[in-house]
Amino acid sequence: MANQTNKRKYFFQKEISLYKSIFSFLLLVGIGTAVLSGLYTFFSIKLISYFIGNGSTMDPAASIPLLSKILGNYWFYIIIGSALLICLATFFTHRFAGPIYRFEISLDRMIKNDIGFQIHLRKNDEGKQLAEKINQFNTRLAASLRSIVFLSDEIEKTQLVLKKELQGSNSTLEQAIALNRKLKKTVSDYKYE
Repeated sequence: MANQTNKRKYFFQKEISLYKSIFSFLLLVGIGTAVLSGLYTFFSIKLISYFIGNGSTMDPAASIPLLSKILGNYWFYIIIGSALLICLATFFTHRFAGPIYRFEISLDRMIKNDIGFQIHLRKNDEGKQLAEKINQFNTRLAASLRSIVFLSDEIEKTQLVLKKELQGSNSTLEQAIALNRKLKKTVSDYKYE
């Protein structure tokens, strides 16, 4: 018996994961804004305290009003930094969101018995290995279905020859013909070309 490893199965609900994504995005923007503001304030306070003449020994109690003045004066830069963070977060989330959308559409098509397509992802998208495996699966399944159709046609030709040779009704042969037609109908439900 092969050594099998137990893996956890995770199930995601679309609404919950959407809200989780939005929350993560807003949290990232908030943390990024706070970090940018903190860095800018830190360097501004050092610079202002140097020009005031206190050197590096500025009183922390005096820095709070100074901090509010700096934030009031440099709000524009904080907004620009936040917008830059939003753009970067959007760029990185699209590397995942696009492929997930394509996989979802592809699986919907496969559920509807359409396997005659290839998944194409952009150059920097994530999930290219999964897309290649799905494409391989669809290609092999389409080849197998073509082979089944060919063999079913050959069986039908052989059954017709047998029917002519027997020149009568043979219930076993009629049953085989009916089963072959059901097989052809099942395979014809797939779109593989």
